[in-house]
Amino acid sequence: MASAARRYQGEIHDKLGFFATWLPADPIEVGDIGLLEGGRFRRMTSLRELGVTCTTETGAVSQDLQYTSTHGTSMTASAGADAAVVEAEISIKFSKAGAFVFHASGLRMHRIETPTAVGMELLRLHRDGRWDGDWLLVEALHSAKRATILVSEDASGELVLAAKTAGLQPILSLADPKISLGVASVRGSIVQAVSHPGLHPLYSCLRVRDPLFGPTSVHPVRGLDDVSPEDLFVRPAIDELLSS
Repeated sequence: MASAARRYQGEIHDKLGFFATWLPADPIEVGDIGLLEGGRFRRMTSLRELGVTCTTETGAVSQDLQYTSTHGTSMTASAGADAAVVEAEISIKFSKAGAFVFHASGLRMHRIETPTAVGMELLRLHRDGRWDGDWLLVEALHSAKRATILVSEDASGELVLAAKTAGLQPILSLADPKISLGVASVRGSIVQAVSHPGLHPLYSCLRVRDPLFGPTSVHPVRGLDDVSPEDLFVRPAIDELLSS
């Protein structure tokens, strides 16, 4: 895995507490099951494909989020306007590999509604020889109505965006659905998802605790009332993603 992606994912996790989807536009869904490989979640199967019923709850509130890497990123804009439209060029300069811009609008949480019941089903799958102890379950993610994510793979690079917006509305977010964005020029190697709709840029995953796969496991027979998600699952650390 490239060091630039590791820096991006590490800082996103430190600040937001979630794994950053890599590549940013890769598809990922709640209930997906897979492995961490090369800093990416590689899908192997899903709860649905394994016959496990899973309901998903969606957060009632959405939010807009803008985050820029602590070091190595600068942004400037120049604009011309008339009464009807604003046209601007936005220059984003990177001076460090792994420097990034993360802008998302309409960010909303989706997660498994009944993790304990799902965990019990996974234990039954293991007893039937249908579950791999190394597998991870995507238990939550954030969807974005629109997102712009830029990550520099070089120590020096620049991306210029051409932006248009109706009226004299200021350009405050690169993920504003009211703003039309296009790439005018690129210097250097920059991973880019520009004004992309429907991304799932953040996720978290769980692994079934190893002791429950042992020959003397008693948790599954105690009943759902006696088992908590903390009994069943362990959350992988960011180091596991970054070293994969």
